Amino acid sequence: MRRCNFSIPALLGGISIAALAASPAFAQPVEPLAAAQEGVSDIIVTAQKRSENAQNVAVAITALSTEDIAASGVTSTEDLRAAVPSLNVTTAAGGFGLPRIRGVGATGQGAGIENPVAVYVDGVYYGSAIGALQSLFDVEQVAVLKGPQGTLFGRNATGGLIQITTRKPSYDYTASARFGYGNYDTASAAAYVSGGLAPTLAFSLAAQYENRGDGYGQNVFTGNDIQTDRTYSLRAKLLWEPGDTTSIVLSGDYFGREAADPAFVTFSRNSAGQYVPDVIESLGGDPQRDIYADIDPTLRGRQKGISLSIDQELGGVNLRSITAYRKTALRTYFDPDGTVAPRLRIDNNNRDKQFTQEIDLISDNDGPFNWVIGGFYMKSSAGQYPGRTTGLTTFGGNGYSDDFTDIGLESIAGFADGTYELGANTKITAGIRYTYDKRDIDATRITYNGNTGVTTTTIFGPDKRNFDKLTWRLSIDHRFSPELMAYASYNRGFRSGTFVPQIATPFNVLEPEVVDAYELGIKTDLFDRKVRLNVAGYYYDQSAVQVIQVIAGVNNVYNARQGARIYGVDADLTWQVSDNLRLFGGFNWTDARYRDFTDAIISIPYPVAAYFSPSNYSYVDSQTGQTVANTACLGTFGAPTAQLGGNCLLRGDASGNRLQNTPEITFSLGGSLDIPTSAGVFTLAGNYYYNDGFVATADERVTQPSYNTVDASITWKEPGEKFYVRLWGKNLTDAFYRSQISATNSGDNGYAGAPRTYGVTFGFDY
Repeated sequence: MRRCNFSIPALLGGISIAALAASPAFAQPVEPLAAAQEGVSDIIVTAQKRSENAQNVAVAITALSTEDIAASGVTSTEDLRAAVPSLNVTTAAGGFGLPRIRGVGATGQGAGIENPVAVYVDGVYYGSAIGALQSLFDVEQVAVLKGPQGTLFGRNATGGLIQITTRKPSYDYTASARFGYGNYDTASAAAYVSGGLAPTLAFSLAAQYENRGDGYGQNVFTGNDIQTDRTYSLRAKLLWEPGDTTSIVLSGDYFGREAADPAFVTFSRNSAGQYVPDVIESLGGDPQRDIYADIDPTLRGRQKGISLSIDQELGGVNLRSITAYRKTALRTYFDPDGTVAPRLRIDNNNRDKQFTQEIDLISDNDGPFNWVIGGFYMKSSAGQYPGRTTGLTTFGGNGYSDDFTDIGLESIAGFADGTYELGANTKITAGIRYTYDKRDIDATRITYNGNTGVTTTTIFGPDKRNFDKLTWRLSIDHRFSPELMAYASYNRGFRSGTFVPQIATPFNVLEPEVVDAYELGIKTDLFDRKVRLNVAGYYYDQSAVQVIQVIAGVNNVYNARQGARIYGVDADLTWQVSDNLRLFGGFNWTDARYRDFTDAIISIPYPVAAYFSPSNYSYVDSQTGQTVANTACLGTFGAPTAQLGGNCLLRGDASGNRLQNTPEITFSLGGSLDIPTSAGVFTLAGNYYYNDGFVATADERVTQPSYNTVDASITWKEPGEKFYVRLWGKNLTDAFYRSQISATNSGDNGYAGAPRTYGVTFGFDY
């Protein structure tokens, strides 16, 4: 267990001293260097609901343009971890995205459980974890805001947010398309077209399709491929500008996915006592990528939504309204037990519907005081329809158990945020938000016993619970010179509570998380704007961390009531070496550990000794403070001493252990080089990413080791720069890593990340 000996005040103070020593303060107003000068381009973001130079915003931001995304090899939100080291994106059950920033994130998913790293697309909040996995084809910019965003983006953004901006319709006709083919029999196509329909009306249409015909692995029992994947998406926009002061955008999107997932592979002894990697190898398979299961996994996902955005200038104030409706569905059918006996089969049908309405009044940046006030309303319903369990553990394989759950949310929030110039070069920003959530739940369990022919229906609930919180932010920044700005901030974020989406009597409640975040940072443009270096040091006090554990194939979520403490440093670097050569990179070091976590779920591998008894293991109940002896292994069917493999899950002490899915060190370095020739421009691009690994369980027993990935491409553009050909490769070293890893009753298992992939893409831009 690695620990650091220096203090947080010294860490943050060092950054502050470096900022003060870098340049003397000026009495006259100091403006940042103009974007027109040679060097690194300015990046305009809407991190504070208004368009601003990212170098002037007192928030740690990594913003990627279309060119940055291409050079980094990023094609989806899951790939963003390679370009934003403080962000780690893992997946759950193959179809749920679990982003985590600086240690704050989710270890799993469930109906009504929103991620503390919020995802916004064109200002629309995507509450479902299914929506966190996005393709980035028609994207204009991706901005990752680090740390709690408790005022302007208060919907559970305790870790930060991923802000995706797609291309806006143009009155000038423009079109682009690309067609590609890669290994694993992967065919892809994408197209975008936009243009004017009338003097005040424009449209855009984007479509994308990808089909991976060969899987990354195989089910060695059935002989069929796993991790095949087919996705398709469509986005349409209509822009109407009836006057110079009015802009209205109607947008609709649809996404579909069909895959042989989730492909969990057990890499320990399964419940039949078999060491699964040896079994797979004996059958001619690859124990890292092949699975051993009695059925092939199935995933079918759908997302669709519609939004209406209105921007209206009102004489010095801008009124913005964003109205949106989204619906997602995800079915996952898989065998989680790591054997080829039909012991346990899970067929989950997840559904999520949400309506959101946000209204903002935004000042026009004219004068020393600029502000935003607004309100946010959300109504959603999420649940299982149904979650079905079958197999030998359910009526001896002759029946089923269906769980229907529905968790409702009605939320309303009001917020205000303002920035005031204190003198020529200093600004202070303060914001506040009040959130009030009403949660409700009802559930029904329908069981069918095929041995007796009896169907039993049991109704649970309904139940209700309200959560509310006041959150805020306070920051001060000072521009010491055109090249240097320093800031200090204190932010409070709130992740609302909810009901645990598993049936129980009474229903279990997840208490809210609160994150108090302290940050010092500098933003610099050095050496005539050739080098941009932004560095931030942070310390978080996080309460009531929400933790997930799979028990008997079902996700169970509970609180680490005493929370966690997190501190670290991250940095982003861009170096415009010459007109044709640009280097970029990032670094993050995070130490994230639970405080007193005396009733964590820990795992003990089977088989156990004949004298083993769960009652020999005790824990301290964090709610009552009482010492309690375990009475049984959670989710185990039969006596513990009779189990041949898998894990005994018990309550135990994980105090001081690392938070799951949080690498201590991540690092990336990339670049792009343009080589002009008479035959056109050749562009060499590449990105290296290092992840020093992370723990998967609260007891730190199951881990993902460190790994490195290398992505690269070479692109030729003909002299007119309309047509291009790109040869590309991702994970060229064929590094093996798991994007999900856990310890369950059935054993230690995981979900493999993508192997080496490569291909060619033909495209044009007109």
